[in-house]
Amino acid sequence: MAYCYKCGDDYSDKRASLGYRTCLHCGDKEASIEAHRRTKCVAPAYSKGAYQYVGDVKEVMWLGRKV
Repeated sequence: MAYCYKCGDDYSDKRASLGYRTCLHCGDKEASIEAHRRTKCVAPAYSKGAYQYVGDVKEVMWLGRKV
């Protein structure tokens, strides 16, 4: 059995073979925090345009500019 690095509980070896290092409970917490953070990383692409995901600081600098 593999052990969660956050809480120390054991979890399935199949989950560990997929590359996860946390149990389902801790993984769910991390995923919900990351999803909440990503909801704040959107901006309009241009005037009256749809919102798009902004994941990098360089994208913010060029967002809404005509090239």
